[in-house]
Amino acid sequence: MKMTNGVLEVSASLKGGRFNNEGREWLQDNYRLQSLLSAATRIIHPEMYQLGRECMLRLQDWARKTDDREMVEVLKIWPSIFGSLSIMVNRSSPFHLDRNGRVEFFDQLLTVGEYRNLDIVFPTLKVRCKYLPGTVLAFSGKQLEHGVGEVAEDRACVAWYMQQKVHAAMEI
Repeated sequence: MKMTNGVLEVSASLKGGRFNNEGREWLQDNYRLQSLLSAATRIIHPEMYQLGRECMLRLQDWARKTDDREMVEVLKIWPSIFGSLSIMVNRSSPFHLDRNGRVEFFDQLLTVGEYRNLDIVFPTLKVRCKYLPGTVLAFSGKQLEHGVGEVAEDRACVAWYMQQKVHAAMEI
């Protein structure tokens, strides 16, 4: 879900249509994974889990009340408490802070692929962690600067996060 010019909407990659079914198929194929990651959040950050769940419930109500059929359909296959996700494929990520979330909320990153040697670096902590395929990390991307280098092999990172604008629109 995203907010554009004060309007909540389904992101382009999930809108219905001839060319966008891949996004919805991916969500359906990864329904269980997203459910498990949300459940992990319930354990590691209960308050964030509760606020995310409440936001998604209000979003479902809002979509029904405003007759936003596209949003209703996408939310049926969206089990996550995180209202947004991004997928980065075969790219490095220079040191940065994320801008859309809240300082007190965690982002969740999952890295997958066929590579062997990669680290994620948190320069302010002077910490370098192995970032091997299947690794899941949860941290405040808005508060903790982070970056990832390059690998020659195929790699993808799925990042789940909550947008402050969506929470504000749902009065969370």
